[in-house]
Amino acid sequence: MVYFLIPLEKGRLFKEHFPFVLKITNGKVRKDRVMNAQSHFDNGVEAAHRGDALQAIDFFRQAILLKSDYAEAYNAIGALLINMNHLSQAEYYLHRAIEFKDNYHEAFYNLGTLFNKIGLLYEAEICLHEAINLDPNFPEAHFRLGMVFKQMERLEKAETHLCKAVELRPNFKEADFALGILYLLRGEYEKGWKRYELRRKIFDSFDPGISHWEIKDLIGEKVVLFHEQGFGDTIHFSRYVKEITKVAAEVVLLVPKQLERIMSSSLKNITIHSDEKMVGEYKFSCPLPTLPFLFNTTLHTIPKSIPYIKINNDVIEKWRNIVEKEINLNKYKVGVAWAGNPNHKNDRNRSIPFGLFKQLFSLKVVSWISLQVDERVNDLRTFPNEVIDFHEYMSDFAETAGLIENIDLIITVDTAVAHLAGAMGKETWLLLPIDPDWRWQTQCQNSPWYPTIRIFRQLHIGDWQEVLARVIVALDAKLKK
Repeated sequence: MVYFLIPLEKGRLFKEHFPFVLKITNGKVRKDRVMNAQSHFDNGVEAAHRGDALQAIDFFRQAILLKSDYAEAYNAIGALLINMNHLSQAEYYLHRAIEFKDNYHEAFYNLGTLFNKIGLLYEAEICLHEAINLDPNFPEAHFRLGMVFKQMERLEKAETHLCKAVELRPNFKEADFALGILYLLRGEYEKGWKRYELRRKIFDSFDPGISHWEIKDLIGEKVVLFHEQGFGDTIHFSRYVKEITKVAAEVVLLVPKQLERIMSSSLKNITIHSDEKMVGEYKFSCPLPTLPFLFNTTLHTIPKSIPYIKINNDVIEKWRNIVEKEINLNKYKVGVAWAGNPNHKNDRNRSIPFGLFKQLFSLKVVSWISLQVDERVNDLRTFPNEVIDFHEYMSDFAETAGLIENIDLIITVDTAVAHLAGAMGKETWLLLPIDPDWRWQTQCQNSPWYPTIRIFRQLHIGDWQEVLARVIVALDAKLKK
């Protein structure tokens, strides 16, 4: 259900739906209306705290009907609509709040948050600066402004505001975690890993019961390692599993079903499961993303034994036969992935609209092979016969890896395909937005985690056209060689 504010001049409609008097006849009625507006506002706050956003909005709107310049009610509705992702409506209410109360720092903060959410970073910066000017000790505004500066790659300013947020509120876990991500992005791993552990307290993660331990405690013990984030993260951090086997007597790795087969072929002498019930008794456990912290990883000590993801020969041979049957072997074979998980919080920035991406396919001397396996495969329907699609055969990551092994080059956005190809030691071109994931750092054209990855970065926020133009030039030059 979506609520709309009924225009004030239509008082007759209000009388049919709301049990209060509209006609102001004297000062007492006027005072009663204000008191009733406050009562509705308080009820709205209680409903919001209960998690009933729709009822809260209803109460706030009733408050506005009684007190048309009720800035706090407009702001409250705007904040709730942001959480409900009704952003255009939220913007209207927040502008009204500021119109009635031009020094309203909370409304400027909410409007800045809204602009941040829709990618209007410069507008977000202006609003958040105004919120801080009105209240310099506003930790949430410093946090949000720090995140905006990070997205703009203005990292020193981002650090300043994130540190200020933590200073103002020492238990501000989200700001402290964001500061850790910033340090990891800059390659300052010694300062980043400990704060990265705050993710366990912030996000709703799978947790089979973690006990705190050090590497030396694992000698002769059984250890359960488990995935915590997406497929790409699991592939990325699985490089540490072999390090654990050097001290533990037994290692069990819990992974999503789609990764079970490829992890089994890559990690010998390790028990791989996708079902926690099969793990049995154990004393120590750890999520994969915590392992770099436990090993005190620096840029110079990243485990770089590439490839560490390996495929069984029968899967490679199966895909060799498929490729030979379906593809002109005289052509250079390039696998592509233009979009990641649509549910990822940064998908809007890191995925490339297919309408833009398809310009790569103008190079006809290349056999283009889709590595998409999700709903984005449907993009190919608008561009038939130019790209070979095998998604129906790619039932898990072992099959995807078998296909990748028979391709010359991978061109992909930041998705699990990049991690898989990089972990296999496959030549990969990675296309990144201005605000990349922390592991890709900034500026550099290569990766400390995957030596065979070459990075093509956006030079301007949201500008994929220029990135793709560089990719076409680089690929054309590669083909001529």
